[in-house]
Amino acid sequence: MNRQQDFIKDLSTVTRRVCLYFPETIAPVEEAFLWNVSLTPEQTDEYLAHGWRHVSWYFYRNSCSNCRRCLPIRVPVDQFKPSKSQRRVLKKNVETEFKMFKPVEFALKHIKQSLSLYNRFLDIRYDRTPRDLGEYYNEYFVSPAQTLVSALFINGELVGNGFLDLGKTSLSTIYFAFDPRFSSFSPGTFSILKEIEWASQNSLRYYYLGYYICEISAMRYKGLFRPFELLDFETGQWKETESDISEAEPRNVKPKIKRWSS
Repeated sequence: MNRQQDFIKDLSTVTRRVCLYFPETIAPVEEAFLWNVSLTPEQTDEYLAHGWRHVSWYFYRNSCSNCRRCLPIRVPVDQFKPSKSQRRVLKKNVETEFKMFKPVEFALKHIKQSLSLYNRFLDIRYDRTPRDLGEYYNEYFVSPAQTLVSALFINGELVGNGFLDLGKTSLSTIYFAFDPRFSSFSPGTFSILKEIEWASQNSLRYYYLGYYICEISAMRYKGLFRPFELLDFETGQWKETESDISEAEPRNVKPKIKRWSS
């Protein structure tokens, strides 16, 4: 049983809304707003261990009792071994530069290029309207938790960057976007591999990937980073597995609101 304190639950309410992943389902989503709060690294570990996700000040948990198809997933860092295909991605990116930044440092150096890249990603992948600079900053650079920005450079050009929460023992990806022109380099997979490597180098225990949904191809890829653990909302226990938990046919579904789909 997970004995860490679920402190966000005490601050949360339940809102019934159309599910982002399964529109035929009305999802009772747990939600909380942590305005003007600074979380300790230990508190970040706690909320991640209980399956919470967030965008800026908004925290949510898809622990819907009528569904249970969104399962929090994490990788035990010291057990991870890249697969053969993942090793090929590393080899393909031997000249790709990976860097970690504090948010302010990244914003000062790269925020305009990052926003341009992000909007191209939204347009081509999800046919979404572009964000302006203020929206982008408030969504990803403002957080009650300590955050980091990972960035990929090819020949000095920013080609992808992601936002992560950093706890005492945990690293959690929030969102990653890349320039679609560089899709052949598999930047999404490469960034995860390098972030897990960074977590290992910094003696972290877990790397959180958000929600694993085996029926949706866009969310199922997370099960390729093995071994991984899935949170059982019924017991509060994380259970280790090395393979997909279901043979269900994947659905080619795009979440209606990508900002919540982590």
